[in-house]
Amino acid sequence: MSTKEVGAEALPGANTLERGLRLLMALRKDEGQKLSDLARATALDKATASRLLRSLMRYSFAVKDDNDRYRLGPATAVLESTGDGSQGIAAVVQPVIERLARETGETASFFVQHGSLRLCVAVAFGNRAVGHTLKVGDVLPTERGAGGRVLRLCSNGRPEDGADLMQTSLGERDPELAAVASPVFNARGKLLGALSLSGTSTRYASTDYLQDLKVRLAEAVGEVERMFMPHQ
Repeated sequence: MSTKEVGAEALPGANTLERGLRLLMALRKDEGQKLSDLARATALDKATASRLLRSLMRYSFAVKDDNDRYRLGPATAVLESTGDGSQGIAAVVQPVIERLARETGETASFFVQHGSLRLCVAVAFGNRAVGHTLKVGDVLPTERGAGGRVLRLCSNGRPEDGADLMQTSLGERDPELAAVASPVFNARGKLLGALSLSGTSTRYASTDYLQDLKVRLAEAVGEVERMFMPHQ
């Protein structure tokens, strides 16, 4: 067996992945670049570069403005570290929200502050026939919705009075959507993000159902926060 056969070229999709990574590394956050510029910088033909850019945009790793210029998208924040450990927050919370989604049947997600917006860095879907559809990289306003309100209220860290900061929204962003969200803090009281369960306003209008979601959400928040506590 030759060296080439056991190298990256032998792996299905390896060439496509390499080209996509080259393109991602060529993108910038400034005024953006034209397709021809990116193709030239990555030694790709324009058709290949255009196809890969569409894939990157589908997951919000790239965005295109009205002048047909491409630049890095908000989902690149998913790749950044939280600053207090080697693992990014998305990798830490993903197993927790997957279990939360299975147990509740609702969409579980985790949002972090992204400028004046909130960025979804992790998501898992429940088993409801009708539910809330999100994807990693989606950006939403902080002016409306439970998750946005949590990020606004806790932007300066955990309040000293120990107030209950869990928030509920019914039809704020969309009449059919509802959510309950809670802040997640690290051991120093710094806000890491907002953990949320979202679904239909019809289900969340039930007091008993909503209370059960709040209990399960609080348990999940506690589990994530314990991961960020110093090891004894």
